[in-house]
Amino acid sequence: MYTEEGLLEEIKAILEDDELFELYERAFREYHYYFETTNYIVLNVYGFNDHGPVHVLLTTRRALELLRIVKNAGMRTTAEKLGKPLRWSKFIVAFGALFHDIGNMIHRNIHYEFSVFLAEPIVEKLVGEFEERDPLLLKALTLNAIYTHDEAVPCTTIEGSLVTIADGCDMEAGRSRLAYKKDKVDIHAVSALTIERVEIGEGDGEHPILIEIWMKHPAGIFQVDEILTKKVKSSLLRGRVKLRIHTGMQGEVVEKVV
Repeated sequence: MYTEEGLLEEIKAILEDDELFELYERAFREYHYYFETTNYIVLNVYGFNDHGPVHVLLTTRRALELLRIVKNAGMRTTAEKLGKPLRWSKFIVAFGALFHDIGNMIHRNIHYEFSVFLAEPIVEKLVGEFEERDPLLLKALTLNAIYTHDEAVPCTTIEGSLVTIADGCDMEAGRSRLAYKKDKVDIHAVSALTIERVEIGEGDGEHPILIEIWMKHPAGIFQVDEILTKKVKSSLLRGRVKLRIHTGMQGEVVEKVV
C-alpha cells in the first residue's frame, strides 16, 4: 500500500539533492488540491482509476529510478547533451512527473495539452527559484516532459521518455492507466485487476532497463501490451527496455524487448 509520506521519503533518497527535494515537496503540498481535484473528476466524472496524489508521487519515484539506471548505464540525458548539469534532468523528471496529469481536470481527451496549459505558470515560478542563467530552456524541457507523457505523442527527450515509461508502470492491483468500466466484466477489467507488482531494475548492457511484472493471471499481459509497451515504443528508449513478465501460470516467465 503506497502512502504519500512514504513515497516522498523514497523520492528524497533517490534525488540525493536536498535543495531540489525541498522545492519538490513544497510544490507537492502547495498544489495538492490540483491533484485532489484531478482525481475527484477522473474518478467521479470519467469513472477511471487513480490519477491523484499517490499516482504523481509514484510516477516521480519511478521516473527518478529510471534516470538513475540510465545514468549508471552511461547514457547522457538530453539536458546533459545541451551542456547542462544532471540536476537539470532531475528537475525536469521530477516536475514533469508531478504535473503530467493535471489536465485531466479539464478533459480526458488531449489532457496532456491541458496539463501543459495549467502547469506553465507553476513551472515558470519553480524554474525561477532553481535556475538563473537559462530559465526558459529549463521551463521548455519540463513542459516537454509533461506534453509527451501520453503514448499518442512521440518523445523528443530522454527526460520525457523516463516520465512516459514511469507513468505506464503504474498498473498494479487496479491502479492501471487503462480505462475500464467498473460495472462491466471484460478483458479490460480482468487485466487491470490481475497485476500484483511492478518493479524497475537494472538490465544488461544492451537493455539497461529491466521492468519485472508479476500477475495472477496471463490476462494481465493485455494490460502490459496496451499501456506500458505502447509508452515505451513512443519513447527514445525503444529497444533498450526488457520486460520480464511472471504470468502466474506455474512459474512461467515471459521476456521480451520493447
